[in-house]
Amino acid sequence: MTSYLNTDPDLDEHESILQEYPAEVFLIERDHPNEGRSFRFHAPVREAVTFEDEDRARLFADLYTVVDGFRIGGVGEGGIPVNVAVAGTAEIAAYMYAAWGQTPTQIAQTIDSNRQNVLEYFERVSSRAEKVIAEK
Repeated sequence: MTSYLNTDPDLDEHESILQEYPAEVFLIERDHPNEGRSFRFHAPVREAVTFEDEDRARLFADLYTVVDGFRIGGVGEGGIPVNVAVAGTAEIAAYMYAAWGQTPTQIAQTIDSNRQNVLEYFERVSSRAEKVIAEK
């Protein structure tokens, strides 16, 4: 079935696609001589999210892929989208890092774990995203 939505990201001269994900989702790198580097998450009918940190941007896009999408709007400050919350601890930790900007140590304290477990959660989410991408 043909999509009638313009799902391709609009890129300017300083932007390039860093990673393409299933469901017409893109991670875009912006390298502007005056503004520096930043990363933009682009998904159809979703508000774009911009990151200064590539690791956070990639984990956000990986998480979005693993849980089959989520909406940030409407969850409020400190809220977690339902798709993320029901997916499990690894996904919640990834969201806290990518969307809230918390450090692995802060996340470990919040979820009553340790920093190494949190880093393993991030790796688990990224590995699952790689599998989803490979299957598409």
